[in-house]
Amino acid sequence: MNIESSKPLREFNSFGFDISAEYFVSVHNTNELAEALEWSKKKNISVLILGGGSNTVLTRNVDGLVIHIAIDGYNELPVADENYANLNVGAGVNWHQLVIKTLSKKLFGLENLAMIPGSAGAAPIQNIGAYGSEIKEVITSVEVLDKTTSELSVINNSDCAFGYRHSIFKTNAGSNYVVTAINLKLCRLDNPRIEYQALRDVLNQQGIENPTSQQVFNSVSEIRRTKLPDPTQLGNAGSFFKNPVIDRHQLDTLKQTYYKLPHFEQPDGTFKLPAAWLIEQAGWKGHRAGPVGVHSKQALVLVNHGGGNGQQIAILAEQVRNDIQQKFGIALEREPVIY
Repeated sequence: MNIESSKPLREFNSFGFDISAEYFVSVHNTNELAEALEWSKKKNISVLILGGGSNTVLTRNVDGLVIHIAIDGYNELPVADENYANLNVGAGVNWHQLVIKTLSKKLFGLENLAMIPGSAGAAPIQNIGAYGSEIKEVITSVEVLDKTTSELSVINNSDCAFGYRHSIFKTNAGSNYVVTAINLKLCRLDNPRIEYQALRDVLNQQGIENPTSQQVFNSVSEIRRTKLPDPTQLGNAGSFFKNPVIDRHQLDTLKQTYYKLPHFEQPDGTFKLPAAWLIEQAGWKGHRAGPVGVHSKQALVLVNHGGGNGQQIAILAEQVRNDIQQKFGIALEREPVIY
């Protein structure tokens, strides 16, 4: 274990902010993770856990110890049903590379989640989702280490409290857990999900009626490349706001003014609205505030054009939230954590 001092974090946050950590260590297994946590306790300093750095807005230099989760691993486990495969994946594995790898091995279920930035360990924390799929549908359990006791345990899917961009790991009850690995159940049958309208539209444009999972992966990748900037080229954290959910009364009220308001009914009778539509209608798409701004092709994405910092992104995000609240009476929730 190699603990560094005054470590630049530019390559460890997808916005590319020039932030540094007082102390920094990359851990490659659970023993190193436990050792790093014990070291922080002896020095009585705080700890910040970082994965791919794609869901964190760093607004200042980080005091204490930054632990970068670099736990690798990809293992196919025995399974009773020949139609499925059980996988154990280290928390530090790059998510998009995992999607590519599973497809190459003819294991299906992750193709709709292509090109989501970040690591495998962040997937259950956010319950990542895109184009009609969520990770909760294929996760069987999550392996964690308790930051206080360094004890290892396994949390089953049913105990993860998965919801829209939510899990137990975002609550007080799960805040002490560090995800070390995820267990997935993927299908050997190539039967992709294509219910999502934007995905179907792209497939239809290509004349594909019965797509393979590889074709779904290709289409999702094409959509994301068109709408979402590559963090290595333009600093960003992907979708910055959750799509808000409202009741029918609020929907009916809004439609009196915004009769073209897109809305999607949920199983519980509520309605999900596209936050990007609200932000664009309010005139924020393409807005620039010095070195930071709202992406010109996707209003959900806040970007660092170069030389920006986390405080500027946080201020811009709050301005957008306040404006949407004033215009539509809707409180947008952030997806990234502001540190």
